[in-house]
Amino acid sequence: MFILSALLLAAFMTVNAQNTQPRNEIEVRGAFAIPSGEASFSSNGATGTVISFDRDFDLKSEFGFLVRYTHRTENGKHKFLGEFGQTKWNRTTSLSRSFTFLGQTYVANLDITSELRLRDFRVMYAYRWGNEKVRIGPMFDMGVVSTKLDLTGTTNNGTRSDSGKITKFAATLGYDLDYDPTPQVNIFHNLGAIAFQGERLFHTEGGLKFFNEAVRG
Repeated sequence: MFILSALLLAAFMTVNAQNTQPRNEIEVRGAFAIPSGEASFSSNGATGTVISFDRDFDLKSEFGFLVRYTHRTENGKHKFLGEFGQTKWNRTTSLSRSFTFLGQTYVANLDITSELRLRDFRVMYAYRWGNEKVRIGPMFDMGVVSTKLDLTGTTNNGTRSDSGKITKFAATLGYDLDYDPTPQVNIFHNLGAIAFQGERLFHTEGGLKFFNEAVRG
């Protein structure tokens, strides 16, 4: 799953006079999600078919949302972040192949209605060194990603509606960077990765924020 987010609304509070960066931020972002992932939904020990969200259900890119709260301590060394995001897809299409979902085989060349919901919750802590312009340091984050798929279609046992859910816990280590070339501009970057029990996870985020001088004080 590829997600690209853009800032829609932000509130900045408690500005420290000696550190031009806001100590508290609340952001609301629009998230543009491309359903390129795969998953297998099993039932009672029976392994399901590996389903492709875009190829099997013809799901298109959709906009979701992300809400984020960031807190920095007065000296700027400690940074805390919490965020929640959600994206939904709905589609009715004709199956190009048969597959097994939760023990039921959905039949090719017949219509199927799918509803996919992706939710994620993440918290992060970073300890940074630097000064009022540059802060960089190690980062640890962890979170939960939930994928819920509802299907209605024709199976070998007639028309059925089934719902499956996969929840994954993930944690990464990396670094966090804030660079303030001017009081009105913030350039940020965050990167995390981990390899554990044969699974690999990597994420990165970067961007630029512009603050109104009146808002930052």
